[in-house]
Amino acid sequence: MKGFTAKSLFPKFLILSLFFLGCSSDKTTLEDIEKNLKEIIEKAGPSIVFISAKNNDLNLTKYGVGVVLEEGHILTLENILQNVDEINITLQNGEVIGDSEITEILCDFETNVSILKVEKKDLKPVKLAKKVEGGSLGIVLGNTRYSKGLQASLGTVGNSWIGGVDGYDKNLLLLNIPCSIYYSGTPVFNARGELLGLIEGQVMGEKDLVLLLPATTCQEVSDILKENGEVKRGWIGIRSEIGGKDFAGKKGVVITEVFGGSPAFYAGLKKGDLVISCQGNPIETKLELKKMISRLKKGSEVTFTLIRDGKRLQKKVVVQEAKEILRQRRCPDKSI
Repeated sequence: MKGFTAKSLFPKFLILSLFFLGCSSDKTTLEDIEKNLKEIIEKAGPSIVFISAKNNDLNLTKYGVGVVLEEGHILTLENILQNVDEINITLQNGEVIGDSEITEILCDFETNVSILKVEKKDLKPVKLAKKVEGGSLGIVLGNTRYSKGLQASLGTVGNSWIGGVDGYDKNLLLLNIPCSIYYSGTPVFNARGELLGLIEGQVMGEKDLVLLLPATTCQEVSDILKENGEVKRGWIGIRSEIGGKDFAGKKGVVITEVFGGSPAFYAGLKKGDLVISCQGNPIETKLELKKMISRLKKGSEVTFTLIRDGKRLQKKVVVQEAKEILRQRRCPDKSI
């Protein structure tokens, strides 16, 4: 796993520090900022782990970071663990959890969430933030191959429109930071030492913006992984696009393809049908439809309201389980 390229950190860090000084109503000093940062490191630091994952056939080692989610469970990203044979986890005290001590690896490709179950139990879990407000302070804490102890950087965190069409995939967060030398999976905390998210990578074409996988997504998906071992998604076998309006002026999405032998095919859905509601809920975008169907369990029966040739119809479709196709993550063109 290739780390992010380091840039000039000191000038921008100094500007950020002076900003905090200027906005303070008391006699805040750089020493106070340093003290507060050390307190966050002491609070959250023991929950952070460094991960090396090796592919023996290619003689390739990927590096990443993760956090202790709860006793015996370490949260990290799926792309770190993809196609590897051997994993080692290093704690902040230098202790190494070897590959033989990892009892289970649970991954979800679509959301990029992964859980490592380990035998070691006396690990300090991280605290997760419940929500993120625009302009929140983001404190990046992580390890690199060369750092002795944790490295820290400061930035601001906000929400974005970047996300996927999966029902469990919430929009990513944006970290605005002048320098990122950290690996995927590096955690970002708020001023209370609560986890905001894990670094996924840099925004293409934006040198100071980094994408974060939200802690809320991590929590929901990890709970499912721990309970079921995988995240199963509903599927009915159609493709769609934003459509027009029905004769009553209601918006909908047009079915552009119905897969042969799919639940939609057997239910009588056809290419050109305008879907205006599902289970009584208005449908205006394919994102809404995809998210609704993907969260349903196999065997669930859903009722669609359609417009076909100017007439309103209702069709019942029995949801089946989607097959995992490892293509581009969060691909908007995946079938529903």
